[in-house]
Amino acid sequence: MRRPSLARSNGLSRWPLKASAVVVTSAGAILILYGLIVGFIIKPPALGWVGFAIMSTVVLGLCAFAPLAFERTRVSAPRPADPIDRQKRLLVVADSHCDANALCDEIFVRHGDAVATHVVVPVRVSHLHFVTEDENHEWREARRSLLHTVGLLQQRAAVATGSVGSDKPLESMTDALGSFPATHVLLATPEEESYWLERDLLAKARSLTRIPVTQVVLPATSPRMRAALDAVRQCGQRSARRAT
Repeated sequence: MRRPSLARSNGLSRWPLKASAVVVTSAGAILILYGLIVGFIIKPPALGWVGFAIMSTVVLGLCAFAPLAFERTRVSAPRPADPIDRQKRLLVVADSHCDANALCDEIFVRHGDAVATHVVVPVRVSHLHFVTEDENHEWREARRSLLHTVGLLQQRAAVATGSVGSDKPLESMTDALGSFPATHVLLATPEEESYWLERDLLAKARSLTRIPVTQVVLPATSPRMRAALDAVRQCGQRSARRAT
């Protein structure tokens, strides 16, 4: 299985902070220029400068939070990979909170005839993500889910690969379609949460590709189970390092 790209997910998740800095800097320069013009030409009284300061604070605040309030969207999706043959190839875009065993069962029941399966797990961000910048934890959670799912598929003799996606499920799907010649897309979401469902993900996904897109709602992995899997994997990694 290909190792997921940490650089990509980190770059995407930091985008709103970089955008905020650019917007605030631009707005600040404009306000300074405006202040110089007003000061030398109009020469307002002290109360006018107080009002200007209040207005400038409000404008800079709005500019700082605007990129956080509106999601980034790609201007154009990558061109889909050309099909190799007529055999079925499945692209799975799965929420990291989906139960891996239930997801694998669903894949074999619905798409057991696929000659290859590529699993993409987008980074699952919280509403406070851009404030706390807990990127590594979110990426590790997506990677843990990915490795567990792909490992289970490979144990069942399936040809499976995987990658960690961006923090945008639709971008994760179109990016994967640019390199993996899928003939079908399966969206997997947990039944206990509406992280993707509230955004009409299925309808939007179908509008971005001509290949069939279906959705399945699965049980969610409990937080205790996710913590246990992380602990087991970390122990395995430490043992491997000691052995080498």
